[in-house]
Formats: sequence, structure tokens, C-alpha cells
Amino acid sequence: MRLTFYGGAGEVGRSCVLLENENRNLMLDCGIKLGEKTEYPLLDDRELRRIQDIAVTHAHLDHCGYLPHVYSKNVKPRIWLTKPTRDLMSILLADYHRIHYKERETRKLFTIKDVNGVMQDARILEPGERSGSSVPFTFHQSGHILGSAMVRVAEGNGIIYSGDICMRKSRVLDPCEKGLSAQTLVIESTYGRKGDVIPSYKESSTRLVASAKKTLDAGGHVIIPSFAVGRAQEILLILDDYMRSGALPETKIFIEGMIGKAMRIYRHNAYYANDDIKRRILMSEDDPFKSPAFHYSKSKEREDVLKEPCIIVSTSGMLSGGPVLFYLEKLGGNPKNKMIFVGFQAPGTRGRKILDGERKLELRDREVELKLQVDEIRLSGHADFNELIQFAKGIRGLKRVFIVHGEKTDLGEALSKDYEVVDPRLLETYAV
Repeated sequence: MRLTFYGGAGEVGRSCVLLENENRNLMLDCGIKLGEKTEYPLLDDRELRRIQDIAVTHAHLDHCGYLPHVYSKNVKPRIWLTKPTRDLMSILLADYHRIHYKERETRKLFTIKDVNGVMQDARILEPGERSGSSVPFTFHQSGHILGSAMVRVAEGNGIIYSGDICMRKSRVLDPCEKGLSAQTLVIESTYGRKGDVIPSYKESSTRLVASAKKTLDAGGHVIIPSFAVGRAQEILLILDDYMRSGALPETKIFIEGMIGKAMRIYRHNAYYANDDIKRRILMSEDDPFKSPAFHYSKSKEREDVLKEPCIIVSTSGMLSGGPVLFYLEKLGGNPKNKMIFVGFQAPGTRGRKILDGERKLELRDREVELKLQVDEIRLSGHADFNELIQFAKGIRGLKRVFIVHGEKTDLGEALSKDYEVVDPRLLETYAV
């Protein structure tokens, strides 16, 4: 069997790996790389036309955003995913289409018809169920976001493609499945440097609440930029739980952007959440996704949000767009207010610039000086450096590791004592 890396090698974004065996093939993810300029997998039309099946590990655009581009070329491979991934992908691809059209007035690369085609043709595969693809595989829970999954191909000596994994139990999800068997592992390395050690979930939650409380007590607004799917749901449930316990004063939590739609999808797919969530929903009237603390602004000008101290959880997580920029413009000049970053900030994004100390930003064609406080709480849906090593060493029979979805990591050096390690390059093919 052979692996070819069309994206995700030496970078975070556009995950796209092709697994082939003679005349059969399976593409592992098909994402885009978002930033100042959107980047796509390095696939030409001829290569696209021979793709038979695509396994999508989860709904984030860096793993599925290229699918409507594929359909725009009249290429229709079979797409395999879990039910929550399909449901969440529907809102993320629709939003990607909206932004794509707004930014590309002259050259349209795909249409809403292509998005709808992807959604209509997608095939739901339950975790543990064997696929009917040309290269059969099974999904295994990865713990990253609702419905996220690793791909395991049992054929040959066995291959595991991790997608994005989390080794910690969270408010919504159990950790990734461990103890699988395979000789080859393709592993993510978002936090693959030695210094990338994420605090425990409880420690991060406590710090988040303490930081928010300090600002609310001083009469300020708390702005939390968040990815709409995954991180936002965890943040909202943490805030609500601590508010119920009295550790956080009762205040309105305003939900902005696509987060509300994602919350409804999480609620409708609670079967895929951990047992704690299922018990709260099925055995009591305590529905964590419908808390009375959660609110939505009643006007376009958002006067109800701006008039009194509150918490605002809004897209986008890296400040690339969305309602959070409105709040940054309106509230950023007041030192009583605070912005709390809770997710990865890619180089070149507004979020990274602010964390690096920049305090003047261009927003809606004018310069805005930021005087609000800035905090960062590391609360991630990814495994950290030590957990990635732990995960790899837990795979039975493992001999070879390919490291993807990371930049300049130390993971290879740490694993090379026990395994053959490959840092693949884009467009290169490797025998497995």
C-alpha cells in the first residue's frame, strides 16, 4: 500500500492523504488551509477524477472544506462520515460558501449546489461499523469534537489515521479510543513541540472562570472568541456549570455566530456524547444545551449585549471575521473589558497578533486601538506533546509513524527511539 500527502504535511491545515492499493484508493480527509490566503490540497483534476472514496474524520474545514471544490469539478467519490460530522459539516460548508462568495466577487470556484451535492451524497458510517469503500475501514472515536473519528484500515499490516485526537475527557466527550492495533500510524501533531503541555481540563476550567469572574466583578464585558464547533460547546457548558455552582456570578451569556446552530446539532446528536450528558438529558430536566443563562441578541445593533456586563462567546476563534470583530470594535477601547483566547491562534491571524502584543488593528477600514485586557487559557480539543507520545505507544504492533498536521515539531525525535519515524513532504509517496 502507498500513502501520498496532498496536504497537511509540515503544516496545520488542508489535511489530505491518499491511501492506495493497486487500483483501489481511499482519501483520508479533504480539507483547506484558512488564513490570509486560503490554500487547497495539491490535487490536479486528473488525480481528482480517480478518487473512489473519501473518509472525513470530522467537520472542521481544515479536514472537509475542499469537498465542494471536488464536486464543482463534476467528481463524485463516495464520502464516508459519522452522523454528527454530516450535520455539523452542513452548517460549516454553507458558511464557507457564504464567505467564499463575499470575498470572490469575480471568480466563483464552487456553488451552493456543490455544497448540497456533498451533503446529499454523504454516507453515514457508525463507529466500529465496516465501510463498503474500495479500501474498507472502520471509524473509532477520537474525542476531538462531536462525531470526530480516527480511521483504521485493517488491510495488510494495519494503518491508523488519527485525524485530530484528544486524550482527556471533557464536558461533552469521552477521550479517544486507545489500545488499537496497527503497524503504521499517521498522527496529528498540532501540539507536537516539547513545550506544548496543556493543563488538565479542570485546571483550565478553573482558570477560565476565575479570569471571567474578575472582569465581571469589576463591571467589564468578557469576550471569548471561539470556534463554532467543538470549543464553543465546551466553553458554554463550563461557564454554565460554574454559574450553577455559584463559583461564577449569575450573568447573561450571549451566543453569537454559528454557535447557536452548532448547539442545536449537538443537542440532536446527544447519543454520541459522553454518559454524563446523556444522563442529564434523559434522566432529568437538566438539559445542558438549553440553559436559561444562554441568550441571543435581540437587535442587529446588539444594544442589549453592550449595555451591561456579560459574557460573549462568539465566532471566529482566530478573529478572522464574524461577530467578534463587532465586539472588538465596540468594547476593545475599554480597559475594564477582557478578551480571553481559548483556542489555537495560527501565525498571521489577528488573534496571534494580539497575543504577541499588537494593540492596533484594522477593522472595517479604520484603525482601532485596543485597551482591553487579554488573557489566554489553554483549553484544547487536541492531545498535547506527552499525550501524543502516550497514544502512539499504546498502539499494539506499531512500527512506523508518519507525523502530520503540525509545524516544526519535536514529536519525531521523541518517537524515533522506538519506531521508524517519517516527516512526510507534500506530494511525496511512501510505501506502507
